[in-house]
Amino acid sequence: MAATTAALVLFIGCKDDDPLIVESLEDLVDGGISYTVNPSGIAPLTAMATFEAKAPCAVKVEVLGDIPVNHDFEAFSLDHEIAVLGLYPGTENKVVLTLETEDGQVVQDTQTLTTTALPDDMPTIEVQVANAAMMEPGMNLSGLSLANNGRFKSQHIVFDNNGDVRWYLDLSELDRLAFPIKRLVNGNIGAMYLHELIEYDLMGRKVNSWSTDGYAYHHEFLELPNGNFIIAVDKDGVTIFNGTETVSSPEDHIIEIDRTTGAIVREWDFRQILDVDRYDVVDGSGGDWFHMNAIFYDESDNTLIVSGRNQGVVKVTMENELVWILAAHQGWGAAGEMGEGAETSPYLLTAVDAGGNAYAQDVQDGTTAASDFDWTWGQHAPMLLPNGNVFVFDNGLNRNFVGAGPYSRGVEYQVNAGDMTVQQIWQYGKERGAELFSPIISDVDHLAETGNRLFMPGTINYDNAHYAKLVEVTYPDKTVVFEASLTFKDVNGNGNGWGEIDLVYRSQRMELY
Repeated sequence: MAATTAALVLFIGCKDDDPLIVESLEDLVDGGISYTVNPSGIAPLTAMATFEAKAPCAVKVEVLGDIPVNHDFEAFSLDHEIAVLGLYPGTENKVVLTLETEDGQVVQDTQTLTTTALPDDMPTIEVQVANAAMMEPGMNLSGLSLANNGRFKSQHIVFDNNGDVRWYLDLSELDRLAFPIKRLVNGNIGAMYLHELIEYDLMGRKVNSWSTDGYAYHHEFLELPNGNFIIAVDKDGVTIFNGTETVSSPEDHIIEIDRTTGAIVREWDFRQILDVDRYDVVDGSGGDWFHMNAIFYDESDNTLIVSGRNQGVVKVTMENELVWILAAHQGWGAAGEMGEGAETSPYLLTAVDAGGNAYAQDVQDGTTAASDFDWTWGQHAPMLLPNGNVFVFDNGLNRNFVGAGPYSRGVEYQVNAGDMTVQQIWQYGKERGAELFSPIISDVDHLAETGNRLFMPGTINYDNAHYAKLVEVTYPDKTVVFEASLTFKDVNGNGNGWGEIDLVYRSQRMELY
């Protein structure tokens, strides 16, 4: 690390009885300020500034650049560990720390911190649109995983509105896919891989972790209001009868674990409430009949909204009781691992238009799309909007059972659970066609400050290119206010198949501090 120091003193005044007069950095700080780039070893665009002050002081940190990053640490203290976030890669970064004592004396320290270049296999990021006046504030957290010769290595990134990477977490040491990555309520980062949910701070330091015997983690975790975690899991030894033989059944269970003790609080078994041999959308006869990929907690009625890629979106109670099914009607039968359970068809939502009129049977079944309604196909990332509607990424996988399209879309539905109907309210993406078609993974988000919508197809093959897209549009008029492409290199893969391609699982807008 290269470091050069300059000190600028701004004297604002002090109390008459204050014996400490600050005329230089040395007057306030014992031994100077120590800077360490990437102290955790896995967050290369971070640094830690540490020092002991002779009098309590607050600190402001600023990383200079075209898009500066700054933060005020307002607590007055003698001992300081200041997290420096948002460094640029492969360059000399100017970082300014401003120290202010309780009586208003101010001194600044400017450092040059040198960072390493990004790894060669990182995607190329290009920003096509960035209308700052209309965008949601913040930067773009993208759950990036890179091909690794049949496995994955996860190197999650945050990039700014110029397309510059300003933070990344190198989880390649896990030697597998670590997903999803989320900002936790306490400001830390959660990332999950096969047998462990790990909490990191933004410096890349491991803060906590949770694991449970007999279960493998995949696709989703979330925090409940009580702090506990909901996790999508495979359960060891679980099977279904596929109509011909008994096969292992992955990705069809959920557990809640106590955040403090790690104990399992409850378990959901989707074999008991859904039809395990409905293979109309995707052939799951090998055992992957449901393919759970997302869970959202509905605080209004203490329920879970769950996406099963191969079936649809379902709502269940905390006691594993089915509330409704948002999916094409074709093929639904009896629940149970042997088909011995209750019929599922009474829980299917009926598709209606704006006047409340039910569509024809072919639209209900999903063999035809109406001009203003279609079901989701291979969907991901359902969530509830502030208005109570469901917002979901409709991948378009095997659309209408024949692969119609191809296109993906973010789609908003209004569900009336009282009369068991669903109306399509809004969509974006269909008009963009194949250039935004991602048959797997992907994400949508509601952006709280502006009300805009974020649409993120995570792996697109179009016009001889392989890329992900982040598109932010206004609601409801769909004006594009931000658009960025992450063009993949697939350096350590053949570009075809799981673990052989680069991808972005999900994205969200966030502030570094």
